[in-house]
Amino acid sequence: NMDEWMGAVDVIVTKAGPGTIAEATIQGLPIMLSSFLPGQEEGNIPYVVEGGYGSYSKDPEEIATTVKSWLLDDEKLSKMSANAKKAARPNATTAIARDIAELLYAPYEPPTEVEINRFEERKEENNDIIT
Repeated sequence: NMDEWMGAVDVIVTKAGPGTIAEATIQGLPIMLSSFLPGQEEGNIPYVVEGGYGSYSKDPEEIATTVKSWLLDDEKLSKMSANAKKAARPNATTAIARDIAELLYAPYEPPTEVEINRFEERKEENNDIIT
């Protein structure tokens, strides 16, 4: 019921997980990022910060100070909320499912001569490795 919980708050403090960020943007929540998984979530930090709807810090005191400043500034909070909504992609799941369905149910097209030749070349290369 994350949508219900997020609907009851003005900001969110979370790690840089893509699912949480996606839900927060749909709700128009400013996001205070406190951590991330190296590699897969690291790129989400500049996305949120440069998007104008969040900040990042590992320091609990800085997190508290930042969130407090947002909550005391209605204009800033409103602008960050608007920026979050601009970044939101509420229909992304449907679009992805539609793309997959189109790929699955696309009419069969036989491979081109170039594709067949490329396949044969790779097959020969792999045989050389195995033997």
